[in-house]
Amino acid sequence: MERKKVLGFWDLFLFAFCAIFGVEAIATAAAIGPSAISWWLIFIVGYFLPSGLISAELGSTYPEQGGIYAWVKRAFGKRWAARTIWYYWVSLPIWIPAIYIAFAEILGHMFFPGLTLWDQVLIGIVMIWVTTAVNICSLESSKWVTNIGSISKVLIALGMILAAAMFFLKHGHIANEINLVNILPSLNAAVIFIPIIIYNLLGCELVSSAAGEMKNPQRDVPKAIILSAFAIAALYLISTLLIWVIVPANEINVSSGIIQMFIIAFDTHALSRVVTISIGMLILSTLFTGIVAWTLGQNRAIAEAANNGEMPKIFGLMSKNNAPIGASVASGIISTIIIVVYWFFADNAAEMFWHVTAFCLVIELFSYLILFPAYVALRKRDKNIKRPYQVPGPDWFAFLLAAVAEIIILVTIIILCLQPGKDFMWIALPIIVGTIVTVIIGEVLIGYSLKKQKV
Repeated sequence: MERKKVLGFWDLFLFAFCAIFGVEAIATAAAIGPSAISWWLIFIVGYFLPSGLISAELGSTYPEQGGIYAWVKRAFGKRWAARTIWYYWVSLPIWIPAIYIAFAEILGHMFFPGLTLWDQVLIGIVMIWVTTAVNICSLESSKWVTNIGSISKVLIALGMILAAAMFFLKHGHIANEINLVNILPSLNAAVIFIPIIIYNLLGCELVSSAAGEMKNPQRDVPKAIILSAFAIAALYLISTLLIWVIVPANEINVSSGIIQMFIIAFDTHALSRVVTISIGMLILSTLFTGIVAWTLGQNRAIAEAANNGEMPKIFGLMSKNNAPIGASVASGIISTIIIVVYWFFADNAAEMFWHVTAFCLVIELFSYLILFPAYVALRKRDKNIKRPYQVPGPDWFAFLLAAVAEIIILVTIIILCLQPGKDFMWIALPIIVGTIVTVIIGEVLIGYSLKKQKV
């Protein structure tokens, strides 16, 4: 299938930035306290940068439509590739309801303070189908949504710098004491937040899902991934520090901490309401565009698998403008069902957000458990293949980076399943049962699809 080449370097850079840099993660990390700096550094060095370097090598060496699916297929064959893309994709419609519930909650705080959980669910359903509509547009058109999302995130970061400067100039001090002792990592304080930090460092491989629609993937993919990774890492660290300038760590609201800092900084200012509403709207923009970025990548990846006969053909239906309409509509339907089902089990939006996010993360992380061994296998096997970009250093160093990233993913899954300090029967058991059911459904779909190929 001939695809129009519409993605250049800046499109890829902004796409990666929009997908990975999660504004909503900043307050969650800041709520840990000063030790969050150590945790950010541990996971940036131990997972994020290795993941970026590995994805840059794979994306430039094997510039094939489908990204992670195509790489695992080369390494381990059709069945493991199908499993990988199932875990990678199905986490998407599970994740979308959680983000759009947060979207509706922020919207309610700003304009409709009396919104019930059911009202928020209805708003979420509307946004699910707006996202689906964007996905069935041409990539040439829909890429502008992610470009705008990146700009919104940069504007929020610039606004945070302004707010922190105003607060410090007015008060002459910062709201938290930061020293070499309290920035040391504290496991007790951070263990429940570790999965959220990892969740917001995923996605370096995503841009390669549309490799067949890039102008020059071998040149642009490594540059876009590596530069965006360093920019994202720096912004996470700086933004966390900026919140601490204004809001005491023990008072940070994990769901609205950024808006909280602007409310405090502009407390008596004449433009207080205008500023907080503007920042709130930018945050809503980033939530929407972040989801669009992920759906654009993941829907294309599973469509490639379906068109190769490794997933049901419905996922491979393409529109006239070469958009994955089958996968996009399927995602919209599943997200709608999930958001309604979870409404029956959650007493409030915060509880619902955690249930959905934890379930989604466990499923998605399974695909990363396969990605890093696939990289090692390809690096060992394809020794003579031309690599436009390669992880610096000898092979053992590249394998070490992959092993550390693999361990971090595995530990994150364990934390999500065991839920330290939580009631196992109410919190963890549904996640584990849901994960098992999702895996079984995937095996049935894969078995059916490959049987038709007699594989």
